[in-house]
Amino acid sequence: MARYFSPSRSSFHMEEIDGQRQIAAPQSAAEIKAGKRPVMVDNPDCTIPLDAIEITAEKHAALFDAQAAGKQIATRGKKAIAIERPVDVDARAAAIKLERNQKLAASDWTQLPDAALEPEVKAEWAAYRQALRDLEPGSSEFPESPRLSPTQIEQ
Repeated sequence: MARYFSPSRSSFHMEEIDGQRQIAAPQSAAEIKAGKRPVMVDNPDCTIPLDAIEITAEKHAALFDAQAAGKQIATRGKKAIAIERPVDVDARAAAIKLERNQKLAASDWTQLPDAALEPEVKAEWAAYRQALRDLEPGSSEFPESPRLSPTQIEQ
């Protein structure tokens, strides 16, 4: 049975599940007796999309594996291929900004007047926080946070 990939639905289809695309039209007894070949017609019960491209079993397995590995299936001409997913720049920038803001919020306490930190340590945290604010747009290389000694953590 044939296998297909539908670009509009970004989905795989198989005749075993979705039904054959074409079936033999009913024949009269005379046509059967005369040995006429049946006329093939579109199967009204088939759920394979019209834009689906037929692929081999090997191609189906390779595309399915690529999709499981995070690739996107696309079509070029009448061929289905696996490509790297396009990067959503805005979503990536928002995720980086969120992580930066979480790091700033987690270190807010270091700048409070009553924080039990030595002046040098407090200055290191202030420099770290400024480095977080100065991150270049799109950069995900976060500065390393200063370390706290066990006595500072307990206080």
